[in-house]
Order: sequence, then C-alpha cells, then structure tokens
Amino acid sequence: MDLTGRTALVTGSSRNIGRSTAVRLAEAGADVGVTARTDKEGCEETARRVQEAGSEAAVALGDIGDPDDVKSVVDDIRDQLGPIDVLVNNATYRPSKPFLEVETEDIDRVLDINFRGVFQTTQAVVPDMKAQGGGSVVNLIGAMVYLGKHGHALSYGSKLGIEGQIRQLATELGSDEIRVNGVSPGLIDVNRTRTDEWERIEREIIRSTPLGRLGEVEEVANACCFLASDAASFVTGQVLHVNGGTYPTPTLVPEE
Repeated sequence: MDLTGRTALVTGSSRNIGRSTAVRLAEAGADVGVTARTDKEGCEETARRVQEAGSEAAVALGDIGDPDDVKSVVDDIRDQLGPIDVLVNNATYRPSKPFLEVETEDIDRVLDINFRGVFQTTQAVVPDMKAQGGGSVVNLIGAMVYLGKHGHALSYGSKLGIEGQIRQLATELGSDEIRVNGVSPGLIDVNRTRTDEWERIEREIIRSTPLGRLGEVEEVANACCFLASDAASFVTGQVLHVNGGTYPTPTLVPEE
C-alpha cells in the first residue's frame, strides 16, 4: 500500500484508533494532518510519530461539530501540507444514556459531531480531490451499530446514518474518481477505565467472537490504509468489518 505524495487528514487522531491510523498512513508515505477538539498534547505526540515514520505532519485543533471549526481545520491543514487526497473521519461522540432520558440538546450534539461533522468535513475536502483527479474517504462506524448496545440508541443510531452517507456519496462522487468507504471496528484493545462492569462486557464479547480475542488498533489502521490506497482502487460504497467475526457471524463459545 503506497500513499507516497499524498496528503491525509485524520480527524480525532490524538489517540487510539485515530493515532494508529495517522501513523499507518505515514508509514505508507502520506503526509498527515492530525486533529482533535482540544487534545493538543495528544495531537503533538501523534504528529511526532508521523514524523518518525518519515512523513510530514501538521496539527490543527477544532470541534468537528462546529461548521466554522471544520473549515478552519481543513484550511489550516491544507495551508501546511497541501491539497488533501485522503480523509479518514474518525472523530466521534458516544454518550451513554437510556432512550427515555435523551433530551433535545443530547440529540443536537450527537448529530452535530457524528453525522453533520462527517458530512461537512467531507464537503470541505472533496473540492481538493476533484481538482486532483480523485481521492479516498474512509468513515469509521463501529460494530455496535449492527449489534446494538443498551443506552446507545442515539449515538449508534447516528453512526448508522454514516453508512447511508457512504453509499450515497460513493454513487455521487464516483465519476470524479473519489471513493467513499467505511470501516466498522469490533471491540478493540484501547486505553479504557478498567471497571468490573467493563471487564464483564469484555469477557462476553471475547466469548462471542470467533477469533476469540480483542482487536488491535493497528488492525483497524491497516484496513483504513488499504481503503485509502490504490490497492482498493475498485472498492467504493462498502463497509469493511474488522471485528474478528463478531458481526455478521457471531458465535458463543461455551465457558470451560
């Protein structure tokens, strides 16, 4: 997978999957724009790792849920690194709240980031891609969109809307050689607070995963890099499930 000479923007890239994806794109040769809402220190660490991989990095902070910030972030990265060829929409907001307790302001904030933010960030970079004869957009979704999770009707419902964006934009932008795809990670081994409840959930998910383990952030990053590269030149409008078989082929391994 070769991205030499290309510029990528990865939203929500100050840690975890976003950071790993930014570094993987850099290893493939892309210069990378690193963004987060407020985590400047995390972004700078990601940028340092991008540079260690041999690529240029630029950092821009902004709230993807704010249209003015979206424009500012994209303009800043473009000014520092050049026109954007690859966009990975990773920034997300996943509050947990029982369905009957969700209020209007909750809906607005989730949709601002998870749906409108993805839409408008894509809008901001597509002119660059058209001018350069093509590009690639990769949107992160998440396995719980398909499996369901208590208390997440709003956050994961909004993420499912991203799949609609993927299918529609793949159709609309295909004639400009712009490919639009998604990656849906399963349970990935990232830095989480190790509560008893979380460890119980983790054990249950591992038991229901055919590969019998958590995923690694690098495995999600590899999928994003594949879809961004010419190795996936005839792939568009698709969602790649990186979940060890949890969806769409869940199983349940009996406890010993």
